[in-house]
Amino acid sequence: MVLNIKRASSLDGATVNVQDVLKPFDHQVGGHTPFTSLPNGHLLKPCDEREIYFYQKMPKIIKSIAPKCCSTIQGSSVSTFDDSCVNCRQHQLENVVIPESIEGSPILNKRKLSKNFIVLSDLTYRMKSPRILDLKLGTRQHGDQATVAKIACMTAKCQSTTSASLGIRLCGMKCPPSEQNNQISINKYEGREMGKLELFMAVRQFFNVSETVLEVVQKKLLGIRDVLSEADGVRLFGASLLIVIESEPTDFTPTDNLVRIKVVDFANSTFDGFQGDNFYEGRDEGSILGLDTLLGIVQG
Repeated sequence: MVLNIKRASSLDGATVNVQDVLKPFDHQVGGHTPFTSLPNGHLLKPCDEREIYFYQKMPKIIKSIAPKCCSTIQGSSVSTFDDSCVNCRQHQLENVVIPESIEGSPILNKRKLSKNFIVLSDLTYRMKSPRILDLKLGTRQHGDQATVAKIACMTAKCQSTTSASLGIRLCGMKCPPSEQNNQISINKYEGREMGKLELFMAVRQFFNVSETVLEVVQKKLLGIRDVLSEADGVRLFGASLLIVIESEPTDFTPTDNLVRIKVVDFANSTFDGFQGDNFYEGRDEGSILGLDTLLGIVQG
């Protein structure tokens, strides 16, 4: 996929096809920077160069539990992966516009990440009414390249939240309204204030779904756990577990459109030989702890 990205402020009144304008992503519940939607089930995520390099060099074993990344964008340089989807290999988007409403985001401007992007699969694609849960995974969030101040800040955050003891912290949750309940929405700041009991109650509320769906959830979580158990030397520092469930399934809803679970956000993650980071032995016990905590809630 080739993206010719322009800022709305540079168009000088030019007429642009509305289909070429990036649209805000309505289902984002976590993260620091706003995503935007692309056609055919893709998202454009602003990121730093480290995350681009991680996707470019990602071990095959981790690819199986991560969203499909079709392209990386560094300024005017676009790289499309050999295993990208057919649409991204064949389709070209021209004159894609960053609208003023997105371009003017204080967060986006502050972080100055607007020249680097990754094109990822949208886990909510073709879902009618998705339930979304974003859980920070693991007992450590800072990467090997973090400053002393950053290490102290992130360590304190883990120790003061459920991350250190449970291996997960709620970063965002949204459940659409139903006949029984109003819409449920929890942000990352509320998640940081949760103790074990509050976290368990919130997650159980999210998984207030049918036994059939819970069986699929459990199977997918166990699959991710198996992968991480075999991923020697990989550390998913700062990564999250993103869970998306269709709230209004029908008898004809495909299993893949019913439950989607992936590990996301690899800006601080590492593996042997990556970017001069430290070498680690064995599996990521912090992430395994988080998955075991979540499996305990689902199975309970």
